Amino acid sequence: MNKKLVLTVVAVILALSLLAASSSVQAISFGENTDVSLGRAGLVFTYSQYDGLVKLTRTSKGNLPGEFVPKFTQHLLFTRLYDQDNTKVNSVVGPVYVYFKLRGPEQRLWNKGALTIYYYDSWKNKWTECPTHFIFKPGNSRVSCRISKMGLYGVGVKK
Repeated sequence: MNKKLVLTVVAVILALSLLAASSSVQAISFGENTDVSLGRAGLVFTYSQYDGLVKLTRTSKGNLPGEFVPKFTQHLLFTRLYDQDNTKVNSVVGPVYVYFKLRGPEQRLWNKGALTIYYYDSWKNKWTECPTHFIFKPGNSRVSCRISKMGLYGVGVKK
């Protein structure tokens, strides 16, 4: 009986850690600088224009929508924003950036000019390049782009 209880507790802890690793919810406040991250990706709100909740979800690279799906180098980031009335906000104003932290192989692709961030445009059913910039921080370098829409983003090899 005691062994079953221990195994059940371990299984629940593992399941909760997997759920926690795949999504994140964080409150943001008007006028504040906020970094909402999930794994190696996230959103930065500089002088936020919103009071509300940011929800991030990492999705797998398989079975993605759109024509001519890029070759992504890591899991995609699905971003959502809800205002203080819990109304979904699709278009954002102010400096809002999506970012992906880079590892060795991705860093080499960036150095060759072969890496960028893509946004899935559901109206056009296609992946669009987002003007991508490199931000150097020792041990924490990343690529970033300013966004105007919440949605699905990924870092991948240029077409």
